Amino acid sequence: MITNEATNNKKLYRGKQRGYYDPTPAEVFFTKLGQEIFQVTEDKVHKTQMTDEDWILYCETANKCVRYGTTWGPKEISDFKEAELNIIQLFLDKRTDNDKQVDN
Repeated sequence: MITNEATNNKKLYRGKQRGYYDPTPAEVFFTKLGQEIFQVTEDKVHKTQMTDEDWILYCETANKCVRYGTTWGPKEISDFKEAELNIIQLFLDKRTDNDKQVDN
C-alpha cells in the first residue's frame, strides 16, 4: 500500500528530469502524510479532544514523516516504532475510505 502511493511519479516533476536535490517520490509521500497528521494535532490541541500521550505520539509520527529521507530523519519504514506505524496505517486507511466515497 505505501509503496504504490510512494512510487507514483506522474505529477511530481511535470516531465522534467529530477535534479540532485529534488525529493524522491517516497519523501514527497511521507511529507504530505506528515502534514495531514500535523493538521489533526493542530485541530485537537484542547485537552478534552485528545490525551497527552496520543497527541505526543501523533506529533512524533508526523515529525518523522516530514523528515523522512533527510540527514537526521528516518531512512526506512523500519525506523518507525510500532505505535507510529499504527498511526500511519490509520491515516492511510482514512485516505482509501475517502477515495472509495469519491468513486461511488
